[in-house]
Formats: sequence, structure tokens, C-alpha cells
Amino acid sequence: MTARHIYLSPHFDDAVFSCGGQIAQLARRGDSVAIYTVMAGDPPEGFAPTAFTDELHARWGCGMAAEQALAARRAEDRAAAAVLGASLSFGSFADAIYRVSKTTGTPLYASSEAIFSDVHPDDPATPEALEQTFLTIYPQLTSDVTLYAPLGVGHHVDHQLVRAMALRLAARFRLRNAYFYEDFPYARNGEAVRLRAVSELAQALRAHPEHFGFRVVPHRVVIDDEALARKIKASTCYRSQVSSFWADLNDLERVFREYHALSKGELCYRPQLRGED
Repeated sequence: MTARHIYLSPHFDDAVFSCGGQIAQLARRGDSVAIYTVMAGDPPEGFAPTAFTDELHARWGCGMAAEQALAARRAEDRAAAAVLGASLSFGSFADAIYRVSKTTGTPLYASSEAIFSDVHPDDPATPEALEQTFLTIYPQLTSDVTLYAPLGVGHHVDHQLVRAMALRLAARFRLRNAYFYEDFPYARNGEAVRLRAVSELAQALRAHPEHFGFRVVPHRVVIDDEALARKIKASTCYRSQVSSFWADLNDLERVFREYHALSKGELCYRPQLRGED
């Protein structure tokens, strides 16, 4: 599979909520755009529901079994990608809420506090493992491919892992452009969470000195009215997630329009390459 622009989405909605406008604009002008939803796999064998997964499944309204919830969320993702004009593929690792320890088999992230904390040292979804799964679908990236990944605003463990995976891919294939997008709706939580994520990205660049410099430069993508409308339409496909962030679909549209009026677009950050000023 090939694409000129590849958006890494930790979960089924992240790329669309954060970058739906730019995806729509790129597709409209004829560029090949792909969304790769990283944590889209089934729970591991032997996974037992927790109080946390039961709470989330009840909120999503897709059925209490993980298989039901995942089938519904994959369908939502397909519908949203179709609205934007992007291709879509799924990774095989499960969402953090389903992952278990490599050694004990116990759930790793069984609360809201846990998924917004540090990555568990016994998590099987390492950046290296995520990279290898990605390469089964995209075995070779040319240097002119542009890669987009979450900045990590909000500090969700899956966003942290995908950010690290993206840095590995960009360094391995000598990508000239890798952008780290402001995670929405977590970006609404204030400047402090954004600055923390930018600082973490700058620190992570030091693991790849052969490719990256040490500076991170903001890059704002201006979104026109048509692209914003398409982004909102695609975002409404994620009916299971509305109650987690908004009062209803009207509130979703209001928040997106107000945020874009203030931000003037979608904010990303580009790490400078080694040797760039």
C-alpha cells in the first residue's frame, strides 16, 4: 500500500478530530491520503472485562462485549474516512484499556488515571512492536512521504507510544517531513498541556540524533470552510464518542467551529532535521 500522506491515529477518532480539515483538503486536491488506526486490534486472548471497560462500553452504547464495541467503532472509522476521502487501515494491537501484562496477564490500564499516566514497563505495545506491525502494511516509505502523528497533548499512553513509533519510522526511512499534530479535544485543556507535549517531543528527538536536530517548529494548517464542514461531518460519524466530549452533535459542531475560529486552523509541530538551522 502506498500513500503520499499517512496519518497515524492512536484510536479510531484521533486523526479525524485533530486533522480532519487538512485530510479533507489534501484529498480534495487529489493527493493520496491514508489513515492508519494503530490501536484497532482485538483484546488479547484471555482478556477479562474490567470495571473500567464496562464503564466505557456502557457509555459508548455499542454493546457490553468488547467484540461488539470494536465492530461498531471500526464501522464509525470507515464512515469517517469515507467522508474525508482517505483510505483506512487498522493495526493489530488493542487499545490500552484492553492490554495486559506480558508476564502476569493482568490489565495494565484499568482506570482513567492509568491511561493518562506513564507507559507501563510491561506493555507489549512497544514503539518497536508498533513499528513492525505498521511495516506489514507499509513495508517501504520513500523520503517524500509525509507522516503525521499525535503530539501527545493529554499524555494518553497510546498517544505517547504512537509518537515514539513515528519518530522511529521517520528516522529509519529518512523522512523529510514528519508532523506531530495537536491532539483534539485534549488541546482545549490549556497551554500547559500543549507545552508539556512539545517539551516531551523535543526530548524524544535526542534518541535519533542521526536524523533530527533539537528544535521543534510550530506549523499551522489553515482550513477553509468546506474542509471544516467536512471535518465536522466526519467527526459526527463517531456517535459512540460524543457523550465523552460533548453534550450532543450540535455541541460538537459548535465546539469545532469556535475552536477553529480561535486557532485559525489545525496546529502541528515539525521537528527540524539534522543540519537545519
